[in-house]
Amino acid sequence: MWHDYCTCLVGYFDSGVGINMHNSIRATCAMSLALAGLAGPVASSTPPWPQYRGDRQRTGCASFYATYNPQLAWTYRAGAGCSGSPVVGANGSVYYGAYDRHLYAVTSGGSLAWRYLSAGIIVGTPAVGTDGSIYFGTATGAFYALKSDGTPKWASPYLIGAQGIPGPVLVGRDGSVYFGADDSRVYALNPDGTLKWRYLTGGAIKCGVTSSPDGSVLYAACSDGLVYALNASGSLKWKSKIVSPANACAVGEDGVIYVGGTDCSMYALNPNGTQKWAYRAFGRITTPAAIGRDGAIYFASADNTLYGLNSNGSLRWTKPTRDVVYSAPVAEMDGQLIYGTGTGHLISVRVDDGSTRWDRTAGSCIYTSPALGWDGSIFSLDTQGLLAKFSGPVNPEPSSLAALGGGLLCAALAARRARRNRRRA
Repeated sequence: MWHDYCTCLVGYFDSGVGINMHNSIRATCAMSLALAGLAGPVASSTPPWPQYRGDRQRTGCASFYATYNPQLAWTYRAGAGCSGSPVVGANGSVYYGAYDRHLYAVTSGGSLAWRYLSAGIIVGTPAVGTDGSIYFGTATGAFYALKSDGTPKWASPYLIGAQGIPGPVLVGRDGSVYFGADDSRVYALNPDGTLKWRYLTGGAIKCGVTSSPDGSVLYAACSDGLVYALNASGSLKWKSKIVSPANACAVGEDGVIYVGGTDCSMYALNPNGTQKWAYRAFGRITTPAAIGRDGAIYFASADNTLYGLNSNGSLRWTKPTRDVVYSAPVAEMDGQLIYGTGTGHLISVRVDDGSTRWDRTAGSCIYTSPALGWDGSIFSLDTQGLLAKFSGPVNPEPSSLAALGGGLLCAALAARRARRNRRRA
């Protein structure tokens, strides 16, 4: 019955009759199908974690719930170490690259679906397109596109020369593919693998690119100490002169750009490139910012501290860590902030006060950012190539979601009947 409720309601929204209903209601129904274990075409049509940090804005914020009591479900070990983070496709498969030059696809059950041998080691994070294609670059300057079955999508990879492609890949709203490279350029490729444009900056782009909420602007943190804002056409919009970026940019729904610096400061930049505020820690910033649903900012520093800031830049809390954290934290609907540690632990803290919620052993050294699945599963990847899946109960439980779905459906149908009655009158 719950499946029927959700499917009917989502179909109602998609029909155009309910087009003015808030998108989050539709998302709730789709997510609820997945949480209840009834996911069909509604929930499976969109990957839950298709890019580094989950979305194009690199917020690290999920619009669904992760498990609040994770238990180890399985592990899979690649043939060599890894530095890029895992991503999750629509069917639950997990994709990541390794130093053995392979791009791995591991099923939701923990078995190897396929692996693809590339021309060089893979150090960055791949991305999954809306059609299921997987995109990734190598340290030898080759950029690949694969179909969901692991076969090449393009006749040959796109080559930039001998310079490496170290950062994560970004797939834009229109299907264009973006990445930064050691040759100091930002590249934009068409979905067919042809060059759309490229822009020359003043230094290597190790951290990839980030999108504005509407996809019209791309942001690149560059080794020349500047943040570049590029229009979707490839022209320069502005470049900052006030930060020395140490990691990838994250962009909030209001268009504010957050980037950590080697000068120990987390910066907030307005969409026009001017500084909104800066918060100084006691060590260089070691992770990109995670942006919570309320606009709060979370990041780690080399001073062995995890920070939580309010959206205005004021301090919310600090949490001492046992070692320097390099794993970019992710946030989810239930108020968890999840990250890995250099001692191989996966840890969840509460976003409101920074207190520990749970702590699990997940491998050896974890520098990569966790990824989340529709069913609330959490995936971690350590430097030795060990991929671990943690599963468990989610909050709210499916029974609560069913009640919510029934109420939403009744409200939607009642509103429709009321409109019909008014037209007849």
